[in-house]
Formats: sequence, C-alpha cells, structure tokens
Amino acid sequence: MTEAYQDIDAERLRAYMARRQENEYLLVDVRQPDEYAKGHIPGSVLIPLGEVSERLRELPVDKDIVVYCRSGKRSRAAALFISSRPYVAGTIFNLTGGILAWDGHLLPAVPSIKVFDRAGDDRQVLLRAMDLERGAQRFYTALRQRYGAIAWAERLAELAGAEEGHARLIYGHWAEGQSDPPDFATVYQGLAGDIVEGGYSFSALVAMLEEQPQQPCRSTLEMALTIEYSAYDLSRNMAHRFQGQPMEAVFNTIAEAEKEHMQLVARALSLC
Repeated sequence: MTEAYQDIDAERLRAYMARRQENEYLLVDVRQPDEYAKGHIPGSVLIPLGEVSERLRELPVDKDIVVYCRSGKRSRAAALFISSRPYVAGTIFNLTGGILAWDGHLLPAVPSIKVFDRAGDDRQVLLRAMDLERGAQRFYTALRQRYGAIAWAERLAELAGAEEGHARLIYGHWAEGQSDPPDFATVYQGLAGDIVEGGYSFSALVAMLEEQPQQPCRSTLEMALTIEYSAYDLSRNMAHRFQGQPMEAVFNTIAEAEKEHMQLVARALSLC
C-alpha cells in the first residue's frame, strides 16, 4: 500500500528548505517540550505527537508539512495521521532518521515569543519587531567599532545596515493605513533596542563580547549566526501564531530576510 506521506532525508530537506519561500511549508517538531528546548531545527514549531489530534486546526491543508522527531518513528505516526485528513492539498513529509540524522544547525531553548506582547494590537507587535531589529543594529555596530577596519569585521557593518533596512520593511507594514504616521527615522531612533532579535538581551551580549579576545573572528561570527538563526526561528513561530491572519505573511517576510542575513554571516566566516 502506498503511504499518504513521503519520506525525505536530511540532505534533501536542507535543499528543499533553501529553495522554498517561508509561506510554502511548515516544519513541525513532534517531540516533547524538553527535547525541543535542548535543540531543534530552526524555524520548527513544537506540536508533541500526543497533541497532534487536538491541534490539527493549527496545521494548514494548503501547504507542505514536514514532521520530524528524534529518530523518525514518532514523526512517521504523525505524518500518517496528518495526511489522513479529508482534504490535504500540500505534501506531508517525514524526516527519515529524525534529528539524529540532521547535520545542519540546531538551536537550543524555546523561541522567545514572550518578547512580543500578544495583548497589544498588530501595530504594537510590529513596533516591537522594529525594536528587535534596532537592538541587532546596535549590537553589530558595537562589534564593528570594537574590531575596527579588518575584513571580517567590515561584514558586521553590512549586517548593521541590513538590520536597519529590515526595520524599514517592518515600518512599511506598521505605517500602512495610518493617516499621518511619523517618518521612519523618528520612530526608529525612538526605539530602545534593548533586546536583540531572537530575544537576546543587548547588555548581556555586550558583556559576553567583553569576555572575548581581541581577534575572535570565528567565535564572534558564530555568535552573530546564532542570533540570526534565532531571529529566523522566532519569526517562523510568530507566523504560525498568526496563521490565517495578515500578520502571518508579515512574519514570513521577516523570516525570508533573516535567511539573507544568515548567508551574509556564513560568507564572512570564510574570512576567518
């Protein structure tokens, strides 16, 4: 009997994720919360296997869904269950070998969704998103000032500029529909930037920076890479929280931009 889902190995999954837009698929971790917190594939949302049946409404029927667990056994059961729904337009994939077979980047801890106040309206959520970009811009600027005009550190200046550009993108959504919104510079300069995208404290990151040696090319850029992966992870989880609402598309767009930032850092690592 032909299964209703498709198996996909880690190599094919990396290639699949690289060429897909963020609004085309959902990556689901069906392990337990403690397993997810120890390390998960960036961008994945947590829906433990035992909760899948009661949370089926969270799973889109018009997008591909990739499920994974530790070894591929639990996710196989999840894939069978999800694909048995009456109407499924997307393809259901099961990661063979699970996270044990995944040799890509892993993130510890749970995405810091708490940095967004869901009690506020969409404009407040977007303002907070701009604030996180402001925090990242401040941090990369501090890094650039610390290490000066050396090749790999020049890329940090590019990152700082990219974060401001990203904030401008979010500002466009924030200002939409307002009759006379303040200009971008006024809004951006008024933001505290005390939390860096991904949920890290700006002051804590600077303190970590002070403990680094004066020429820590690899360790500094790996820190930057983790920040960008965490920002991507947070954006993808926020998009899932806003599923079916206009803000879902906004956060998927933000996640797309974070992937570009990851590539910038990855290229900089070749200079170490």
